[in-house]
Amino acid sequence: MSEVVTNSSSAAQAAEVPYPAPAIGWYATGMLAFLYWLSLLDRQIIALLVDPIKQDLGLTDVQLGMLQGVAFAVAFTIFGLVFGALADRMSRRWVIYIGVSVWSLGTMMCGAAMNFWHLLLARVGVGAGEAALNPCATSMIADLFPRHKLTTAMAVYSMGATVGTGTALIVGGMIVHMATNLGDVFLPVVGRIAPWQMVFFIVGVPGMLLAFTIFTVPEPVRRGPRLADQPRRAWYGSYLDLFRFIASRARFFACHYIGFTLLASVVTGLNAWYVAHMTRSFGWTVGRASLVLGLTLMAAGVLGKILCGQIVDAMYRRGYRDAQFRWMVGCVLVSIPLGLIGTTSENPWVFLILMGVFVTLLGGMPACAMASLNLITPNQLRGTGVAVYATIGSLIGGSSGPFAVAAVSQYVFHGDSAHSTLGLGMAVLIGVCCPLAAVVLWLGLRSMREAMATVEQPQG
Repeated sequence: MSEVVTNSSSAAQAAEVPYPAPAIGWYATGMLAFLYWLSLLDRQIIALLVDPIKQDLGLTDVQLGMLQGVAFAVAFTIFGLVFGALADRMSRRWVIYIGVSVWSLGTMMCGAAMNFWHLLLARVGVGAGEAALNPCATSMIADLFPRHKLTTAMAVYSMGATVGTGTALIVGGMIVHMATNLGDVFLPVVGRIAPWQMVFFIVGVPGMLLAFTIFTVPEPVRRGPRLADQPRRAWYGSYLDLFRFIASRARFFACHYIGFTLLASVVTGLNAWYVAHMTRSFGWTVGRASLVLGLTLMAAGVLGKILCGQIVDAMYRRGYRDAQFRWMVGCVLVSIPLGLIGTTSENPWVFLILMGVFVTLLGGMPACAMASLNLITPNQLRGTGVAVYATIGSLIGGSSGPFAVAAVSQYVFHGDSAHSTLGLGMAVLIGVCCPLAAVVLWLGLRSMREAMATVEQPQG
């Protein structure tokens, strides 16, 4: 079994190096959050182009579903495991630079696609590139801030995803409108392209240039508990060490993975159907629903992350070493009745207000998940640890939530476009997954305290 040590020479030397000045740490976090925002914009812009792509390339809804979901998720999962190991073994800045360049190139190639297979390969590139960011970014942030500030830092970083989701609707819509007004455009080498193709170039080209900004961020000294020194092995050897470590903290990791994956399924399931619910149930146009939802979800998510970071770090300073789990249990329990009332309401403003509060309460979920994981996991395994968590969250949480809402709506409540029951499907998802997540995380409180006690043993 891999042993975690806190008195090795490398760990002691890292502990002697002071943390960077707060301005440097927050600048680095802000830059990483900006790249996170850019990744979400590149990832989700295709959702606004479904109809013109379908018309120009003669695709089916099933093929478009594969492009948006399966092609991206599979690439994100496979390459996430590779990049996670590389994050533990080489310069994290270079791994991020490669990832940003690859996903930006993949987005541009979507604009050059002439058929389904071109688009499929391009979306694989987008998923592969974006898989590099989280393992490296969260590992760097864990080395930039002391433990009692880590949840706030993770919350600031995860704001990139919140703002990215909102601006994918708002800014993405503006870009689509602008490109549509331009009409067909002639580009060197590529030739004449349609407005929907131009959108991909407008979004992708800046990423190729902005990839260099990662080198304005310092590569921090690796800190925290480390494994006993072992011979350097192939990249996949990191996963053998990780699985041995997980086995030594089995209850903590089981509660972490299950609890946060259940919450991820709720978040992704609701996000996938918010707009459709408002258009079908309340008769709103797509444009109006996208704008109002984008602003509501963005504001609620940012507020939730700020509150989570400040309160959880304050709890940590007061001695609560299970603060991340404890906070999420409380938030989930409060959010359940609000979510059930909101999703079943026949008033659009009641729905928006209550779901805004719901999103605020669950907004700190990514920060709590990443912070608790990085507090417990040895330094050399943080990248691989985040990659495994992302794999589970993407394959199970990211795919089950949207499917569950649709399946319950269609097969249990017999809804359709004319008689929407999506709200009932969302309510069932909340009513099943949120209580289970609260119970699982509550069962993990003691195991997290025990794991933290080991991590915080005095260094020799």
